[in-house]
Amino acid sequence: TMLGKLVSEAWQADPEEPVFIDRNGNIFEYVLDYLRYGSIELPPTVPKSSFERDLDFYGLVPNPKEGEIKNNVVADVLVSLREDRDMSSSKYDMLRLAIEVHHLYTTKKLSSGSEERVNIYVQDIDKSIKQGRSAVSSNEVTLLRNYLDVYFGLTLTLPNGYFPCLYNNGNDFFSVTRK
Repeated sequence: TMLGKLVSEAWQADPEEPVFIDRNGNIFEYVLDYLRYGSIELPPTVPKSSFERDLDFYGLVPNPKEGEIKNNVVADVLVSLREDRDMSSSKYDMLRLAIEVHHLYTTKKLSSGSEERVNIYVQDIDKSIKQGRSAVSSNEVTLLRNYLDVYFGLTLTLPNGYFPCLYNNGNDFFSVTRK
């Protein structure tokens, strides 16, 4: 591989001299991990196409096994929903809300110990997610339930059978449990 040639003593005039590689140093970290482990799950900040371009530059051929190079699944869905102009904003908003609910669930679960059911209070939801909307429709509740189930393994329970008003700063809440 080109990477092997770059660091081989036979190729360098002075083996003690540092090797300069004109590539993105942030992506190189993942190239090394790919070489170490044979597979990689890239963070949302590293596009798969950029990673594969660097593999090609170094003369590395990705392993043909399915799933050797993966991107963060939730982040991929979030990006694709935002970029696809034909998708409704409800899907995007409910995925953002599902991510926030998962974050609140995890945080409260860690602080409360072993409780299986965690109450999420509307006032604790990030304001940027609530901005511009006061209600969550029944179709959006279905989307939220599906996202929580599929991506986080969580079940949503609405105590009064409806989703609380997002602008309520009182004690309105809903519950989340692990499936």
